[in-house]
Amino acid sequence: MIRVYQKYLASHFIAPFLMSTCFFVIFLLTFQLFRIMRVVINKGVPVDIVLELVMHIAISFLPLAIPLSALFATIYTLNKLSEDSEIVALRSFGVSKGKLFIPFLAIGIVISLIVFSLNRSIIPYSKRLFKNRIIQLTSKGLLTDIKAGDFFTEIPNITLFSEEVSNNGEEMKEVFIHSRGDKTKVIYAKTGSLQKKNSSSGVSLSSVRLILNDGNILIEDHETGIVEKILFKEYDFPILNENIQPGFVTKDSMRTNDELYEIIKNTPKKDQNDKGFIKTKLEFWSRINTPLQTLIFIFLGFTLGIKKGRGKARNTGPIGLIVIVSYYAVFFTGVGIVKKGVIAAQLAVFLPTILMFFIAFRLFKRLDWVS
Repeated sequence: MIRVYQKYLASHFIAPFLMSTCFFVIFLLTFQLFRIMRVVINKGVPVDIVLELVMHIAISFLPLAIPLSALFATIYTLNKLSEDSEIVALRSFGVSKGKLFIPFLAIGIVISLIVFSLNRSIIPYSKRLFKNRIIQLTSKGLLTDIKAGDFFTEIPNITLFSEEVSNNGEEMKEVFIHSRGDKTKVIYAKTGSLQKKNSSSGVSLSSVRLILNDGNILIEDHETGIVEKILFKEYDFPILNENIQPGFVTKDSMRTNDELYEIIKNTPKKDQNDKGFIKTKLEFWSRINTPLQTLIFIFLGFTLGIKKGRGKARNTGPIGLIVIVSYYAVFFTGVGIVKKGVIAAQLAVFLPTILMFFIAFRLFKRLDWVS
């Protein structure tokens, strides 16, 4: 049976946790808002599309914001309860530190399950939609943004240059295109003309094609190193297609957990030292680690948040900040070593969390519990 004091402690944690989560998400959003606003100003994007972009990118920040929020919300809650002598009162009734931790542990498990569910499919879906929408919106202004003598790079992995541009960007002369992907293409044509087809929504372009005349194509295969040259009289180059976005590669962060697991399971052993495979493993195990990280941070926040009594406060905020910096310093150092093929991805991902657990456990045992 849940005791009254456990409900009381849990209720005091929820509000700071939600507020701190919103704070960290908004803080992280500021770095993306400049990119979104540039698209909005240049392309005249409707408000509902802007809100959609903000929502998708905000959701993608939750796995980073939630563990930080859990740590600082736990510290804040227990600091406040300690300053009001409520923790001392509970201790005087014989409540052990283990029982005091139970409500925080229960909420931590719920939050961890939510993070795991978000990481499983919802966040990759939001990242995929955000990337796709940005590509579509930046492509909307093709007919006006292409300028004579300027390199046009708003389509990912495609660079376009034309010496002469007329008719609002629809007609071009002396056209050069550099397309990057599995095969690098360098295209030259004497003339080119853009053809577009609007989508039914009118927000983005469903199809943008560049019809090139009298030119040649150099194609380099990265795997074989073979370079092929093709001459053409007319060539239809698809810049955008309603089903295919050139240059839009589904990154590991945009794949579901099941998709990442299938890639890891089906990759031949000879290819498991490739950088792409290593990044896939790091992404997969990082998603598994985030729920555990949340629990450990709550445990650590519990040990840092409890004070010895009124007037004997510890300045635990800076301590929590040092813990965060130390955690991510170890994490990113390990990631760098993994990419060199020295250690396994699992070790780099889980080692900082394990270290934080032992630090939190040691602090937990040293808590002064004499009434």
